[in-house]
Amino acid sequence: MQLAPSKKVSAVVLAVTLAVISSSQAFQSADAKSRKGKQCSTKSDVAGCTSCCGDLKTLNSALKKTGLDRVLRGKGPYTLFAPSDAAFAKIPKAERDALLNDPQRLPIVLKYHVVPQKYMASDLATRTSVKTVQGESLMLGNKDGTQVVDGAIVTKADSDCRNGVVHVIDTVLIPERGK
Repeated sequence: MQLAPSKKVSAVVLAVTLAVISSSQAFQSADAKSRKGKQCSTKSDVAGCTSCCGDLKTLNSALKKTGLDRVLRGKGPYTLFAPSDAAFAKIPKAERDALLNDPQRLPIVLKYHVVPQKYMASDLATRTSVKTVQGESLMLGNKDGTQVVDGAIVTKADSDCRNGVVHVIDTVLIPERGK
């Protein structure tokens, strides 16, 4: 059976369209499997937002180890200054391992990254400090248009969550009493 030229073109377009749709669905299915169990939306809580970010594995492990992940799933509101994996890697290995395995010191250091209010980047720009859950204050500043928190640079701001906000930082913050 011979198809007219216009019908041939229509058949080719239909076949290509079906192939694109099929490959798109396969990609979406694979993407959904890779994110299985991870909540990546503003409906997520702070702990869910951090677990969705691939660059916060060390922080997520530490939050789970101390039980602070359960706190960050609570009502809030919270602002979390989340040190990236690269921030943890800046700490010499022996010191990092000691911190991550110290059941007294680790929760103190992690609580120093949590503020019991929701502060978006625009809110932080108007403040000079914020008090942490740990009890000490973080000094805030701005260097050449970049938000600075106790010397750490905010590399990704305003990951909005159901019960707060996450700002990724490039340094692990250590409270004065924890040094």
